[in-house]
Amino acid sequence: MRQSTLRVARRQALDSGVVNLRLLWARTFNGFMDYRVTGQRIFVALIFSVAANVWNVRAQEILPSPPSDKTLIYILDSQNNLMALPFETGRTPLKITETAKNSKTSYLEIAGERAATTLPAMPRIFLFTNERQGTHPPFIVWMESRRGARRATAITQAGMSGFAIDSAEIVKPTVRVLSKSGDEVFMELRPRSSLVPGEYAIIGGDLTRIATFHVAAESMP
Repeated sequence: MRQSTLRVARRQALDSGVVNLRLLWARTFNGFMDYRVTGQRIFVALIFSVAANVWNVRAQEILPSPPSDKTLIYILDSQNNLMALPFETGRTPLKITETAKNSKTSYLEIAGERAATTLPAMPRIFLFTNERQGTHPPFIVWMESRRGARRATAITQAGMSGFAIDSAEIVKPTVRVLSKSGDEVFMELRPRSSLVPGEYAIIGGDLTRIATFHVAAESMP
């Protein structure tokens, strides 16, 4: 009788321990899941917060209306008005007005080692271009300063007229179309990342109308 009572007591104690262990596991698991759900909610909230901030910044940007002079290249002045960049003239030993018999690599040069206009490392540039086949918008090009001039690598392709700039010297842009009328487009160009200090030019097909600017190194506080 005593042994039977002892067995029952042991079983009850064991069952109680199993129940307690299950309760502990359930509480621990539920707590872990609550932590995961809370963490996921915080993560999602952070994503929406960052997206909202980016959207607000873009929404607050000044988006200028198309100017009357479509031949110029513009930036925004301190009052957020469009201001034309000055043009300079470039030259190249390549015969770009003729159909090239052979592909050649040479240079495009602008006199003077530095542009007159200084812009921030993330400039906003506004210009007109068109979407006709065979045309492309002017490129933002990094220029090397050397021997009293600024240079970029220019290339001609056999069987074609005109010239191209070495892709390694072209700044990859973000393009935003602000207005469109037929094939004509008024757009904003900006670099995808901050420009390193140095000399830059906005080069299209006309070497007599090259807009140039300088990016200065940030001064230490």
